[in-house]
Amino acid sequence: MPIFIARCLALLLSVSLLLVACGDDRTTSGNGSEAGSESPLVVAAFYPLQFLAERVAGEHADIAGLTPAGVEPHDLELTARQIRTLLEADLLLYVGQGFQPAVEDLIDQVDGEKLDVLAGSDLIPGTDDHDDDHGDEDGHEEGEFDPHVWLDPTRMAQITRGVEQRLSAVDPDNSADFKENADGLIAELEALDQEFTAGLAQCDRREIVTSHSAFGYLVARYDLEQHGISGLDPESEPSPQRLAEVASLVREEGVTTIFFETLLPPDLAETIARETGTKTAVLDPLESEPEAGDYLSEMRANLGALRAALDCS
Repeated sequence: MPIFIARCLALLLSVSLLLVACGDDRTTSGNGSEAGSESPLVVAAFYPLQFLAERVAGEHADIAGLTPAGVEPHDLELTARQIRTLLEADLLLYVGQGFQPAVEDLIDQVDGEKLDVLAGSDLIPGTDDHDDDHGDEDGHEEGEFDPHVWLDPTRMAQITRGVEQRLSAVDPDNSADFKENADGLIAELEALDQEFTAGLAQCDRREIVTSHSAFGYLVARYDLEQHGISGLDPESEPSPQRLAEVASLVREEGVTTIFFETLLPPDLAETIARETGTKTAVLDPLESEPEAGDYLSEMRANLGALRAALDCS
């Protein structure tokens, strides 16, 4: 083949690849919708909201999750492509109160519908077991609220209804399907709530020790008591005094298990466990997509872990 013709063919191939790369880059939805479709684009800031969007929208929307599996949503740094996706959203689902600064910084630039799932909710103050003198050291400011509402299935059901209503505003032609899907998911969440209520009703202990204080809504719903080694900020470092306080509490209350999370180093939990002769186990705050299953199955795994740690009958 003459060199000139070969070079022309190579140039044509390069241009074709560039055109493909520069085409519509909508993230493929979790429900299998093809990129570039005419369906509404729903952007979910992180996994629990992506799960809700996929279940409620069904086949009628493209769902894009901004936070990849295995990434702490607090630490998300958006790529240029993710920013473009976010700004093109017909509906953006996010958690406010500073939970994901990278997302909240762009909220005012999103022209589509937006739903802050914390808006209008009765929020739990982001308190922990630390003395007031350690407030700044533990990464908390007075008036901060706990954003982890999705760990209470009844609150998750309320959010589901809000997602349905916003989807219906974006795509009224499919509102009947959105309602049917939401009704089905809410029934599953109500069943999950009943499982937790029954499963945690008769336990030898009510105290749980966690690596950070992410489970305020769960313990409030099921009459448990949470003691976080670090505070609401998962990256805060507890003081030596706090570590000693937790170790003392573990011994006094007969705590058998120190919980840690898959997205965070287990060092703090392992330190307390070694000092007190207890064991460690995972309690998932569901800030990232589970390696297997979904929100419902991972919440049931959390229930199993709690029942084992609390010696529930």
